[in-house]
Amino acid sequence: MKNFKFLCIPILLILPFQLLAQNEVERERLSLQGLQEFGFTATVEGSRTIAGDPNLTPGMLRQDAVNQLREAEIRYVTDEEVSSSADIPFLFMHVNAMELENGLVPFSIELRLYQPVKLVLNRDLQTSASTWENSVVGIVTLDRLPMINEAASSLVADFLEDYAVHNRR
Repeated sequence: MKNFKFLCIPILLILPFQLLAQNEVERERLSLQGLQEFGFTATVEGSRTIAGDPNLTPGMLRQDAVNQLREAEIRYVTDEEVSSSADIPFLFMHVNAMELENGLVPFSIELRLYQPVKLVLNRDLQTSASTWENSVVGIVTLDRLPMINEAASSLVADFLEDYAVHNRR
């Protein structure tokens, strides 16, 4: 019976932290409500071999994301429009990959939604903040670099799924 008491205490201490984390995920998803358009920008960071690979460029990542946005009937906002106004939400994707000596390429991809916010505690200062995010890490070989694009595309699909749940038409 003594062992049972010690087992219950750590479980009870962990439970509130899990509830807080779940609450944050739901807040991120709720921040998608009512948004009608998005810009999209991407960066690729890595060695010359990776950053110079024609199959893994910011332009390719952007084009794939734009196609997915349009398929979901969401208006894509051009880079020029996003740059000219702080009121337009945009998705930012960052790919970071490194080439190891053994030919393996570990990578991480982050996708974040930035949208205009007011900082209530700072005299309603207007700025942009990340209100939704998702990421993935993986490892591929040099001949499988296009799999990084697939993982990036999957993150955009995850975003669109969350968006659709909170913006049912």
